Amino acid sequence: LDFFLFYGIQGVTDSQDVPGENPTDPAQDGGNGRSQFQRDELQSLESSIPARSVRADDVLKILKEFLRDFPKLRDEGPPREIQDIRDNSKDGEYWEALARVIPERTLKLWDALGAALLEYHKVLTRRSELFSEATALQRQNS
Repeated sequence: LDFFLFYGIQGVTDSQDVPGENPTDPAQDGGNGRSQFQRDELQSLESSIPARSVRADDVLKILKEFLRDFPKLRDEGPPREIQDIRDNSKDGEYWEALARVIPERTLKLWDALGAALLEYHKVLTRRSELFSEATALQRQNS
C-alpha cells in the first residue's frame, strides 16, 4: 500500500530520474524490493500522505514498477523435471469419463421433465387467456 500511495503522489518514475539509483540492482534494494532512497521517501511522506486514491490509469504502471524489483516472483511453471515425469497416458480416459458425469438415465429424466414443464406452461397460458375472456364477458354482461 505504501508503494501505491508513494507512486500515486509522485507518479511512476524511470530509474534514470534518480541519479545513482538502479531499482533492478539487488545490491541497492536492501533485499525487500525497495531502494534505500525509496524507503526514505516513503517514511518522509508517510505522515503527509493525504487520504486519496490512486488513479485507475496509473494502477498498471505502478504494478509494473513494483514487479520490476521482484523478478523471482514471476511464475515460470513447474520445474523441468516435474514436467518430464508426468504421465499423461490416462488423460483421454479422464476426459471421456468427465463427459459422462451425469448418467444417461438422469439426462432422460430431465428431458422428460423439461417437455412436461413446456406442456404445463402452455396449459397455464391458455387458462390465463380464458380467464381474461371470462372477465371481459362478465364486464360486458354487467
